[in-house]
Amino acid sequence: MRRVGYFCTFTPKELIKAAGFTPVRILTGNQHVSLANAHLQNYCCSQVRGSLERLLRGELDIDAAVFTRTCDSLMRLADIWERNSNMLVHNLEFPTKIDGRSREFLIRELYDFKSKLEEWRGKEITSEDLKSSIELYSYLEGLLDEIFRIKPDYELILRAQTEDAEEVLREAEKKVRELRDLKGERGEQKDARVLVTGSVCPAVDVLSLIEEAGFSIVDDLCTGTRFFKSDVESRDVNSMEEAMEFLAEKYLRKAPCPTKSYDGDWRFKYILERVKEVDAVIFLLLKFCEPHFFDYPQLKKELEKMGKKTLLLELEFPIVSYEQLKTRLEAFYEMVV
Repeated sequence: MRRVGYFCTFTPKELIKAAGFTPVRILTGNQHVSLANAHLQNYCCSQVRGSLERLLRGELDIDAAVFTRTCDSLMRLADIWERNSNMLVHNLEFPTKIDGRSREFLIRELYDFKSKLEEWRGKEITSEDLKSSIELYSYLEGLLDEIFRIKPDYELILRAQTEDAEEVLREAEKKVRELRDLKGERGEQKDARVLVTGSVCPAVDVLSLIEEAGFSIVDDLCTGTRFFKSDVESRDVNSMEEAMEFLAEKYLRKAPCPTKSYDGDWRFKYILERVKEVDAVIFLLLKFCEPHFFDYPQLKKELEKMGKKTLLLELEFPIVSYEQLKTRLEAFYEMVV
């Protein structure tokens, strides 16, 4: 089965799967960037530079790439990607401003994306194909939601984003059973609870350091809960029209991202509501990630008004010193407890 790469959690992976492709999220590696420096400024974030580096080194086993409108750097990467590979490339114009007009616009974009996938595959996507794909991902995302409410598993969720969903599903079912038993045995958690919010973090070791410092993680990462979390509950769809309407609603109501503008400051309200259940907040941000850094000063101010201690960890891949991160996290834990 051919594989289609994507970068953003707002990419409707259900359509990719329904077309007969395997959706594969493209993430930076933990290696030094050299080849990509000829195409991108060094103040682009390491997700953009690192992903292009992997392409230029021939590390990506994919046949096409989908660029969903997010930040400026990723959108311009689409042009560079197309010029420097033989891959099929599609730009999905996801709304930046999420309001009452977004739904109809996105539905039209989804139909355009469907047509492009059918052209790539040489086969029509039927309503049954899409229904099955929606049911598959709804079930998998429900399992991931339960796992992350008990204890986040970052290796599993990275596999869910980079491997075939049907294969990961069996592992997720097993993990849920294990965590249910563990939850019953261990009783109440006594760790300090910390909301970890930020951009992509494919380095599982960084999240392990947070837990090793003594924290219990409540997740709001782009490569964590924002991959699967949505306000829209799964439902039966019995036609292509119903399926497209469901996908538009689901993706417009995904856990809010700083790259979008929401009516009523939903992103801020979402974070401020979630911190009520935690003792502290860690901002895990990629260096030069402008959307997240634009949010940071105001969020930090509001969180400190609520009496929450905050820590900013600014990452760039490759990570040079895990020991430095470990020391800062241990010191922050002592401050919180």
